[in-house]
Amino acid sequence: MSVQEMMANWKLMHLIREFDLYVKEFANTNDAVGYLHTSIGQEASSVAIIKQLREGDWMTSTYRNHSHGVARGLDLYKMVAELLGRQTGYCKGLGGSMHIADQDINFIGSMGIVAGGIPIATGAAWGSKMKGTDQVALCFFGDGAIHQGAFLEGLEFAIKFEAPVLFVCENNLYAESTSSEYHLLHESAIGYVKPFDIKAIKVDGNDFEAVEAAAKECFEWMRTHKKPAFIESMTYKLSGQYEGDKETYKSAQEIEYWKSRDPLLSYKARILEIDPSVESQFEVFERENKQKVIDAFERASKDPFPTIEDMHNAVYLEEGAKA
Repeated sequence: MSVQEMMANWKLMHLIREFDLYVKEFANTNDAVGYLHTSIGQEASSVAIIKQLREGDWMTSTYRNHSHGVARGLDLYKMVAELLGRQTGYCKGLGGSMHIADQDINFIGSMGIVAGGIPIATGAAWGSKMKGTDQVALCFFGDGAIHQGAFLEGLEFAIKFEAPVLFVCENNLYAESTSSEYHLLHESAIGYVKPFDIKAIKVDGNDFEAVEAAAKECFEWMRTHKKPAFIESMTYKLSGQYEGDKETYKSAQEIEYWKSRDPLLSYKARILEIDPSVESQFEVFERENKQKVIDAFERASKDPFPTIEDMHNAVYLEEGAKA
């Protein structure tokens, strides 16, 4: 991979970080709508995996979806408008942060229900296989989703009917405030899939190059064999379960340790190790990304809120109308 490609990866990760940092500030204002969940610290996992998707591939996300949406190329302005509950948002301001979707690029949706995207992504992959297309599906979920029936149901269905879906467990070590050390039966999530006949990889989710290699291997496997695969991406969110979470369940030592493993810092160091001459470009990227986020929030904040008619139209269709 060229240095310029690596720089583009870092810039995208930084855009996600800048977006979530702004959301973090926004969450403390009176304009905040609903719960807001950031992915600060998990950017490498999102970008390295999502960049392997092709046009037409399917994808589902979770309520912690900002990193996934930005990495997939969703419009920043429309994402912000949805967060602000404005008509111009992806779901016309009726879904909020946890339910962003863009059917035009097969970003099927973000699910407020834990593990909710797993059977949907599995169905999309199976449907594509039945139609004879080369599309595959990708679904993200956290370690807490392992305990939901939808996880095993989707996994078993995909294996039995050979649906080409990549299950990605972004294990950030906590299911809400409960450590994975306590809530997982196995040492980590991959232990739950070992009894099954499925390609499975556990990877350091903060190491961009390691995640990218694992993702490439799994996507190539799925496209070649038309079967599912599983990745456990070990990562950490440098923020709470939701904005407003006091994080009293984390120790200061733990937080400092994971700050030292910040994927933006490590990937930047890797790039500079290869080519020190590009260092000044990082400051340019930082300024550009910050302005992009500010512009999106300022533009969306001027848009109108949904009306009662909008709410009606989102639930009912006129006879003969197309969804």
